[in-house]
Amino acid sequence: MSLTCIVPNSIWHAQQPLQFGPIALTTRMTVVRLSDESLWVHSPITPTPERVADLRQLGPVRYVVAPNKSHHLFFAAFLDAHPSAQGFIAPGLQSKRPDLGHVQPLPIDAPWGADLQGFFIEGLPIINETVWFHPATGTLIVTDLLFCFGAENRGFAALVSGLLGVRGKLGMSRTMKLMTRDKRALARSVRPLLALRVQRVIVAHDQIIDDQAAAKLKQAFAWLDAD
Repeated sequence: MSLTCIVPNSIWHAQQPLQFGPIALTTRMTVVRLSDESLWVHSPITPTPERVADLRQLGPVRYVVAPNKSHHLFFAAFLDAHPSAQGFIAPGLQSKRPDLGHVQPLPIDAPWGADLQGFFIEGLPIINETVWFHPATGTLIVTDLLFCFGAENRGFAALVSGLLGVRGKLGMSRTMKLMTRDKRALARSVRPLLALRVQRVIVAHDQIIDDQAAAKLKQAFAWLDAD
């Protein structure tokens, strides 16, 4: 199967290689089965025939989400592969992708609100990220707000993730910190996340955090408390 189970009967993921210049990494699609047995797809990747078939085995794809202004490369193709699904894109993405102007911007009070709590991250207009929490499994789903690259990464990926401060630990990259336009607004947005009963954190690139996730999440944002 092209999908890997994270939480039995509830959450799956699939990864796809990406190349950014000399940096080789992966990007992750996360799939959540909602209480009505339909599927919610976060940050879709290439809809290969195998992936489309595997998703059909899990249930009907009802919602497809481009969660920030950076994760949209495969959105249109994925939506085309699931014509009965509704698409939603991060606020502000329309200006970057005029071809997606007909797609509804992501509402935090979304139609899947009975299963997933949404949070809009302020202070980072470069990505306009939305974050989603699945209370039934204690799973927090983020995209580029946080990174965690495993120590097994080698070569340029290891060098860059180390320089960005996200090798072997969950955290905001140094680049993302520098791109923060309003630290107070970011801290205000993050505060509700720290109050959640988080058991795991799924990020878009590389590692999934399922050991001491709540403590690691708190540490990832500790810099916001600094003067």
